[in-house]
Amino acid sequence: ADVDPCPHDGANDFDSDAICGDVDSCPADPNNDADGDLLCAVDDPCEFHEEHDVDSDDLCGDVDSCPYDAGNDFDSDSVCADVDSCHLDAENDADGDGICGNVDICPYDADNDSDLDSICGDVDSCEFDSLNDVDGDGICGDVDSCAQDALNDADGDGICDGADSCLGDALNDADGDGICDGVDSCQGDALNDGDGDGVCDSQDSCPGDALNDADADGVCDGVDSCLGDGLNDADGDGICDGVDSCRGDGLNDGDGDGICDAVDSCVDDGWNDADGDGVCDGVDSCMG
Repeated sequence: ADVDPCPHDGANDFDSDAICGDVDSCPADPNNDADGDLLCAVDDPCEFHEEHDVDSDDLCGDVDSCPYDAGNDFDSDSVCADVDSCHLDAENDADGDGICGNVDICPYDADNDSDLDSICGDVDSCEFDSLNDVDGDGICGDVDSCAQDALNDADGDGICDGADSCLGDALNDADGDGICDGVDSCQGDALNDGDGDGVCDSQDSCPGDALNDADADGVCDGVDSCLGDGLNDADGDGICDGVDSCRGDGLNDGDGDGICDAVDSCVDDGWNDADGDGVCDGVDSCMG
């Protein structure tokens, strides 16, 4: 006669787990409560996961890629929502500003449009200039020394061209005469060439006198009583040497005898010594 392996189990180990039904805690569960949740397979909705479907997504934990995330990695970044700091942002705060991309006005700009021009920094050519290079010179306003001037400071004098009275002239008008140094014939001389003689006043020995000292006598023509006469009136007789018949003789020819007093043996005697007796006629008792 055959031997009954389970003499007290009418189903003779129904679940074929080698445990007779009369001593099998789960007689119809060959895995005998595999997940240890005290529920045999016939009563266990998730027989291989003790927490069953904890996120209620109709996927048992043992086959759920995100057992605690009902959205099952909604943003597809391979990070489950329960451990994903930005569960709706696949790039997980790409700019690192602490704001998830799905709610970040500038997901790729950590400063979030710092210049408030409604253009995010990652696509803003001038991210710190709200006017975005208003003068169109290719230099953003925050680093443009002449933000409103497209020419900037072309001559490098520290004055923006828009306000530079001497464009293209780095020296500007150094002497303050109203003439830019680049076209100032008398640079450094505010009076320039006041008398128009071609000599700058700062170097003109006779400023205000266009003729200067034509006769080179050291006296400017404007105050030279003997113009064109380099010797002037050396003997101080009031007659310029150029027309003085008795140069060097302050008395000249006082008696009008044609002989300068300096060499006239008979000064003040127009007749001199007519009879040649060595006595001037003015005192000669025997004239003739």
